[in-house]
Amino acid sequence: MEHKYNHNKRSNHGGIWSFIGYLSFGILGILLGAVLVYGLFVFFLVPDFDEPTHEVSNDVPEVVAPEVQPAAVSCLIDVVEEIMPAVVGVSRQVYVSRFGEEERLMPAESGSGVLVSSDGYIVTNHHVVDGADNISVLLPDKGRYDAELVGEDALTDLALLKIEETGLTAMPLGNSDNLKVGETVAAIGNPLGYFQQTVTAGIVSAVDRQVRFPGGNFAYSFVQTDALVNPGNSGGPLVNLEGEIVGINTAKISLMGVEGIGLSIPSNTVSRVMQDLMDHGRVIRPHLGVVINDWPLYSEEKPDQGVEILEVAPGSSAEEAGLEVGDVIVAMNDHEVHYLAQLFDRLLDYYPDDTITVTFYREGEKMSVEVTLGERPEDWELEMREPEDPEPDEPEFEDPENGEPEEDSDE
Repeated sequence: MEHKYNHNKRSNHGGIWSFIGYLSFGILGILLGAVLVYGLFVFFLVPDFDEPTHEVSNDVPEVVAPEVQPAAVSCLIDVVEEIMPAVVGVSRQVYVSRFGEEERLMPAESGSGVLVSSDGYIVTNHHVVDGADNISVLLPDKGRYDAELVGEDALTDLALLKIEETGLTAMPLGNSDNLKVGETVAAIGNPLGYFQQTVTAGIVSAVDRQVRFPGGNFAYSFVQTDALVNPGNSGGPLVNLEGEIVGINTAKISLMGVEGIGLSIPSNTVSRVMQDLMDHGRVIRPHLGVVINDWPLYSEEKPDQGVEILEVAPGSSAEEAGLEVGDVIVAMNDHEVHYLAQLFDRLLDYYPDDTITVTFYREGEKMSVEVTLGERPEDWELEMREPEDPEPDEPEFEDPENGEPEEDSDE
């Protein structure tokens, strides 16, 4: 019995050691497998890196903050604050006698204007000062001044005033040819002559917008904007986000149910007229000597668009160059002419005695001729003929000054 007991005791002892051996071999196998997997990972997946050949600085490099462009609203706020002192009120007074009393100056209308030089030159609309016996200008931070009428031009509805003051805030004229539809603009003026320096913002709705005022025989291109233009805004500036004048607000379209269609004289037209008024007191306007009208849009005959000559004045530049009734002008030098306003705009690029190349169609054939421009006679009454069958329901063009339909003078 004793022998059997000892045998069982040795058997149990050997089983324990076998279990420990198996466990050891298992742990060793796990370790070897981990080492093998790690080696394969390093060898195949991790790229080699060369040792650096220069000393690495422990200094932390300066982080430059990215430049953030300000939003249009922020830009407009800055622009308005900067240019607001350049926008002025313009008042027209006339002598009135009532019930046999002695004549005395009475206020007639009020509008807006903008300083274009630090020594007191101010641009406004012709209709704001037309027929004035006295003109006064209100500067927002300096008070009221009597103004001299330097010159006026009814055809472009512009006038130039002068006050005796220096060191004034003035606004530069921008290039209206660079305007883009959708560009942010603001109209600044004195609506109703009471709410001084009111700002309305919007976008450029259209450029090169031809406007033929009812009964008028002249046309220029306008900048169309949805920035609100109210009575009293006439003569105030239309400005871009660069703080430049891109137009002079002059009219709005009034039609039942229609809002947000304001018209501004492009700054390039303003620049030319202003310089002539400053130098000569009037606009030195070149002249072809023709009566014209828009060529029917998309006519069956060539061209698709242009300006048709209806009459040629005897002895005029057009006659001397060989232009004839029925010719359709389509370009002046390198500028295309699709309609009346573009022709008048292009003529303002030149002066009398300048020679230009006029491209036109005659009986469907494209031709060119050189024309030496004359000077428009002061008694020339007709440059453009109204259509024989005007479109029905034409909108009225309101002078923002007094709400009455405004007409351009004949040329």
